Amino acid sequence: MEINFSKIEKKWQSRWEDKKIFEVKENPKKKKFYVLDMFPYPSGEGLHIGHAFVFSLGDIFARFKRLQGFNVLYPIGYDALGLPAENAAIKVGTHPEKYTENSIKNFMKQQKAMGWSYDWSRMVKTSDKEYYKWDQWIFLKMLEKGIAYRKKAPVNWCSKCETVLANEQ
Repeated sequence: MEINFSKIEKKWQSRWEDKKIFEVKENPKKKKFYVLDMFPYPSGEGLHIGHAFVFSLGDIFARFKRLQGFNVLYPIGYDALGLPAENAAIKVGTHPEKYTENSIKNFMKQQKAMGWSYDWSRMVKTSDKEYYKWDQWIFLKMLEKGIAYRKKAPVNWCSKCETVLANEQ
């Protein structure tokens, strides 16, 4: 007998989404537990194997804690601002906002196809005005207090990307 895994996966993923089984609800009888993966940076067209590896680990841990009886909050978000996203948009000839939104839609489609157990109702996108207005406000407060400051420092400049790279890159 041949098993159609794709059909089975779609069936259960559809039921999970319809019933919102991973959406966390307040439950005073259960201990709370918070699992947070890194937020992918949607400057590419979609997930790569590194995402699959890292997010599968977080998902396994979230499911394990649910099985232990915890009320698990496992949100997802997208770190969607910066030069890499702008450069990617320039490369394909579209506005960065449109490019980012399309990338996020594709990431979400791929993440849902993987069956990861995120609470999609708690999604964060750093490119949303409602998010970054507070990010900017916090930064200005840190600047006023002298916690944030500007100074000259050596950086890893990538002439191809026209941006600064982290040491790990």
